[in-house]
Amino acid sequence: MEKEKKPMFKRWWFWLIVVIIIIGACNAIGDEDNDTAENQQENSNKTAENGTEENATENNENETTDENATNEEENTAENEEAENTEGRIESGIFEVGKDIEPGLYKSEGSVTYWARLSGFGGSLEEIIANGNPQGSDIVNIDEGDVGFQTSGSGYWFKVDDNYKPEMLTSFSDGTYIVGKDISPGKYKSDGGDSFGYWARLSGFSGELDDIIANGNPEGPTIVEIAEGDIGFQTFGNGKWTKVE
Repeated sequence: MEKEKKPMFKRWWFWLIVVIIIIGACNAIGDEDNDTAENQQENSNKTAENGTEENATENNENETTDENATNEEENTAENEEAENTEGRIESGIFEVGKDIEPGLYKSEGSVTYWARLSGFGGSLEEIIANGNPQGSDIVNIDEGDVGFQTSGSGYWFKVDDNYKPEMLTSFSDGTYIVGKDISPGKYKSDGGDSFGYWARLSGFSGELDDIIANGNPEGPTIVEIAEGDIGFQTFGNGKWTKVE
């Protein structure tokens, strides 16, 4: 007896259902992949945004730091300038003991005239001593002086214990402190264009009594500055050089 064969249409529908199931599964997997890719892209975008915000914050912090550093440098420069100008005496007439203190002062820049005064009447009798500097000058303002007058675009500063310049072995026009600006010894000048002037000094009052010796050479000259000398003044002699 022959076995009964199943109809073909039943097997066809079976395989059709299997194919549909497989296609559905593939679509589901594809959707998951798409969702994963979208999530990854979204996370990347958020990371980039966060990185941009962090960079912007860092840039702002750097700009603030640079600005603070610039302000600190400007403040430091202003403070240094204020310290450098503090105590300077510029052009004018000053009362000793009120406007300025007595003491030893040195000029810088172009000071064209100075005078120690015994009063403010403007008369010649009130001039204790005066000068028309060529180069830097040094003046001792006494406690008994009433006033001090100075002219020119330069200024004066007080010589104190902090004054420690480099000792010179060659110099030109000006007034110098022996033992600080220059050392004792034998100096030779190369001569100026015309007659010059030099003076060994026992002080810086500007008075004649402070002159130990002086001269008006024409051409080169030689001067021995002694250890006991307080100062040395010169103009018009060109350059002096220590030879011994």
